[in-house]
Amino acid sequence: MKEAAVIVIGSGPAGLAAADALSRRGIAPIVVIERDDGPGGLPRYCGHLGFGWEYTRRLDSGRQFARRLLARLDPARVTLFTRTSALSIVRMPSLRVEVVGPEIGLTGIGAKAIILATGAREQSRAARLLPGQRPASGVFTTGMLQQYETRGLAVPGQRAVILGTEHVSFSVLLTARRLGLGVVAMVEPGSRIASFPAAGLAAQWLARVPIFTDSTVEDIEGFDSVEAVVLRTPSGVRRIACDGLIVTGGFVPDAQLATEAGLAMDERSGGPVIDQDMHTDHPGVFAAGNLLRPIESSGIAALEGARAGAAVAAYLAGGRPDAVGPGRAIALDDAFRYLVPQHWSWGAPPLVDAPALRPSLRVRADERQARVVLRVDGRALWTSSPRALLRERRVRVNLSALSSVEPVDVRVELERV
Repeated sequence: MKEAAVIVIGSGPAGLAAADALSRRGIAPIVVIERDDGPGGLPRYCGHLGFGWEYTRRLDSGRQFARRLLARLDPARVTLFTRTSALSIVRMPSLRVEVVGPEIGLTGIGAKAIILATGAREQSRAARLLPGQRPASGVFTTGMLQQYETRGLAVPGQRAVILGTEHVSFSVLLTARRLGLGVVAMVEPGSRIASFPAAGLAAQWLARVPIFTDSTVEDIEGFDSVEAVVLRTPSGVRRIACDGLIVTGGFVPDAQLATEAGLAMDERSGGPVIDQDMHTDHPGVFAAGNLLRPIESSGIAALEGARAGAAVAAYLAGGRPDAVGPGRAIALDDAFRYLVPQHWSWGAPPLVDAPALRPSLRVRADERQARVVLRVDGRALWTSSPRALLRERRVRVNLSALSSVEPVDVRVELERV
């Protein structure tokens, strides 16, 4: 295949939902490129519940959600290539993606539009600068452990320490228990667990797993395999004998392809700059899902993919601006970690039958009582109610209010009360 109407790069929730939204609008042919040996992204490796709620209103396991998304695709319109890598995006004189894979070989595929949905990846031990020895085995990431389960492999070891207390960390706790791997401790550098308090209570009281907050890994012992993890805790140094360390969370957007394509990138989020319709700064190139920032749920990623599909269909019909540019960048208070989208464009009709925009806004640190103010040309256009804001939780901001104005200056500010 040398030409496609749209190429979707990535077959996680965002990519599959984008392909479905495009095909339901009559767009064809659609090519989905996936470098893994099967579609579905991270959810395909997760056997526990909690995936896709925002998109399907069902409490699916990760595998169920991935299968549900795949079942929606129209094979007459959508062609999926697995074990295939997108090597580069060529933007001039026309859009083309250079790919390589066993079914397609080394070739270029032209397209009228591209949707980037390459997702996020976990930072490795090296990227986190964890100290200690470098044992040959026993240090895992979330993805590695989940692949052990999915592929039916026996996980080495019997006693593991989990570094991190994000949502995914408790997912790992469940995975480890199903694999027969005992978890002897969870470690959190912050002053509280990053996930919901109920998850921490369940881990400590039901699973009998102690959680050490305000604690860091000071040493990893072992040469052939992990023998112990040494922690620096508020009460001093603590050595925990174990044969496994599972490094969880610490997600970053998998944005190498977008960066190498020369798209404008946001230093705060780590992903490409987009407007409210998922359009990047280059005509015909859109982005969705956890490529945009670390990290939202699988259901939110799917909603963004569906919105990107609707926006691409409108773009191909000539009903959207060419790219981010004719509107305004949204300035962001230093109290916030990032905002997605980072830009607002005017002059095009609203998307029809598309998921509503759900901005991703995060504070840098917990705020006891604060409100968010959307300010245009110095006046408050929208203000939230005062509340506690947590650094791991999405903070509400009504960017859709910008549709009714076209200001010179747009800012999102935080006011402590």
